[in-house]
Amino acid sequence: MPLEQRLCRALWEAGAVTVSPRPVTLKSGRLSHVYVSLRHFLCAPDGLRLCGDLFGRHLGQRVAAVASAASLLSPVLAGAFAGRFGLPLLLFRPDDAEKGLAGQVFGRMLPLPVVILDDVLTSGGTALAAARAYREHGAGEVSLFVFVDKRPRSRRADFPLPVAAPLALGEVLRFGIEAGHVTGAAVALAGTELEYLER
Repeated sequence: MPLEQRLCRALWEAGAVTVSPRPVTLKSGRLSHVYVSLRHFLCAPDGLRLCGDLFGRHLGQRVAAVASAASLLSPVLAGAFAGRFGLPLLLFRPDDAEKGLAGQVFGRMLPLPVVILDDVLTSGGTALAAARAYREHGAGEVSLFVFVDKRPRSRRADFPLPVAAPLALGEVLRFGIEAGHVTGAAVALAGTELEYLER
């Protein structure tokens, strides 16, 4: 079974994707009946290993610095995969909640491409802020790798960073419907989200 399909199935089985009659407010401010959170999934060794396999396949033989954005999971992913693949690590501190470190970049900037790692992409604001900080500290080519791209189709073309994602949310939802993870009234709610994603 391809790694993407394994990830899709594992996300549903772990409860990392839910379709609920009660909408949630996403970071973007939009209400949605679909919620994706990889927090528990990536704390499990099998989930972290599977995501590492996908990231390793994306890297191939390239050498890059692995970097964090501002989300909760981004530094965890960056640190885990920098260690697994023997790559330099860069960390970005977005705010001054700790010792006046707002906007700071930690790690040695080498003449390598920089890949920012995060779990999901919704609007991309945190990744863009991190990319800007890395460039200000001397990074050259900066790209973003996420496991689930939640943006609608119309917002993908003009995004200012190259993005790689093994899964788009539409694929995840279609898989969930076909595999019977989404049933009853939730199918219509997933359908509404699919319509939004196709815009």
